[in-house]
Amino acid sequence: MAISLTPKEQEICDLLTKVVDRIQAKQPNEPRLVLRIAGGWVRDKLLGLESHDVDIAIDNMSGYDLAQHVNAYLKDTGHSVRTIAKISQNPERSKHLETATTSVLGLLVDFVNLRSETYNSDSRIPQIEFGTPLEDALRRDITINALFYNIETRQVEDFTGKGIDDLKNGLVRTPLEPFKTFSDDPLRVLRVLRFASRFDYAIEAQTSEAIKRSEIKSDLDAKISRERVGVELEKMAAGPHPLLSIQMILEFGLYENIFLAPPKDQWLGEQQLAGDYRVSESLTKSVLEILDSANGSAGPSIVAAMPASLFAAGDPQLRRSLVIASYLYPYYGLEVREKKKVVPVSHVVVRDGLKLSNHDIDTTVALHALAPMISQTAKCCLDNTMARMDLGLHVRYAGHRWCMATVFAAAVELVGGADFGAVTKKYTAYIDRILAEGLQEAYALKHIVDGKQAAKILGIRPGPAIRDVLDRVMKWQLEHPAGTPDDCEEFIRNEIAPQFSK
Repeated sequence: MAISLTPKEQEICDLLTKVVDRIQAKQPNEPRLVLRIAGGWVRDKLLGLESHDVDIAIDNMSGYDLAQHVNAYLKDTGHSVRTIAKISQNPERSKHLETATTSVLGLLVDFVNLRSETYNSDSRIPQIEFGTPLEDALRRDITINALFYNIETRQVEDFTGKGIDDLKNGLVRTPLEPFKTFSDDPLRVLRVLRFASRFDYAIEAQTSEAIKRSEIKSDLDAKISRERVGVELEKMAAGPHPLLSIQMILEFGLYENIFLAPPKDQWLGEQQLAGDYRVSESLTKSVLEILDSANGSAGPSIVAAMPASLFAAGDPQLRRSLVIASYLYPYYGLEVREKKKVVPVSHVVVRDGLKLSNHDIDTTVALHALAPMISQTAKCCLDNTMARMDLGLHVRYAGHRWCMATVFAAAVELVGGADFGAVTKKYTAYIDRILAEGLQEAYALKHIVDGKQAAKILGIRPGPAIRDVLDRVMKWQLEHPAGTPDDCEEFIRNEIAPQFSK
């Protein structure tokens, strides 16, 4: 397997070789510096993929020192120079191993020395020392991420002896004995799953057996921060094979470890799905089936019926949000009490178990909650029993997520055993009706007569009472799409004002 460099990569490799030449000329009695591109860039290039993740591994100099040499060379040869960002992830354990990031010829490059790692039993943070290429390769999570590209020889180096073969054979395994590897750093379990699902590779037998062991699951809970779990899960959800990701999570019995929930004895509500974690797989499958249904399909499609201005099936963020909500669906209908509030369990899992954003919390909770309401409204649209006003209020309640929530609601019905054609017919009728009534952006509709003007007409001060007035104004607007502000003011005088004069 050979690597073909782009012109920019060739230019950077040539420049780094000249930097090494200059360093060698200044210290001719010292061993020549050897630079290698490490990890994911090598893997992706061998797979014929583009990669902008360039990590330069250095054999006998810190990353920060080399970055300074590179910047000095760039300056001396008339190139623009960028600030060097010094990185020291754990000063107490690696203070002499400073790494650096800077821009080289317009490409962001990380500089890091080759290293060895030593772990103790109670932490996944290792003691780091300068290492050899073999030690650096063996410390990595999986063999296909442990390859190097030697900038001097322009050759791929496989110090584990397994990386290239595993890349050819589509296999994910750890460079060292997997149980010890995962005990040292249980986050590697999630990285194994992520890369196996990303490339649709098999997981090597010994590696699989180690993942299943209860000790590793306990270490995953004890040693790994929830932020790191969330980062890996998020990458799986946003990856090319999110269905395979959740299938692997379920296969290895890791659902409760990853989607960490409050203790079950604190759960409130109907526990209809509690423990049925497989629904996360079937719902993810249905969501993806709906999103992909418009591709090359001559028949009706829920996605194709959506307004293009509000919904793009290929939007990776939209797809990711739907997948995360699907992963969390086993917690649908369950709540916990927090001080004086009752919140969905899925809210707590996304917030505390995965440490994802408020946007992810709100979207997941909304998709779960809106599904039954949208299902009922869609049935009314199919039966032609939904008034325009009620449909408009429905869209306003669903908000800007109504298109995404429609896909989710349809997928929930498919999981319940509904026929795909019948579901498609039902939800396209719902979308068609919303578009026919011009209600696709009803959630953003402003009151044709605002609160201040309504209060003036009614002869009252603006306050809490005006909220009910504005609700009635909105209903009037939805019933009278051609109505003018003057018409609405007349409605307020004739229908609402008498109630305030009593």
